[in-house]
Amino acid sequence: MATCEGCAFFFRVPEGEDDFEPGKADCVTEHKDQKGKYWLSKPVFENTETCQNYRKRS
Repeated sequence: MATCEGCAFFFRVPEGEDDFEPGKADCVTEHKDQKGKYWLSKPVFENTETCQNYRKRS
């Protein structure tokens, strides 16, 4: 089964940040509406199962 670590939307939390934990990252997805673009972020871990937004990292 694929995990979040292989997703294009997976961005690791850098060491030294307040919310750093080993394997922790943010899942950042771009959305559009009538006002323009915006991004949503949610915390995930590298071994979390993928969601419906999964896109393989190239």
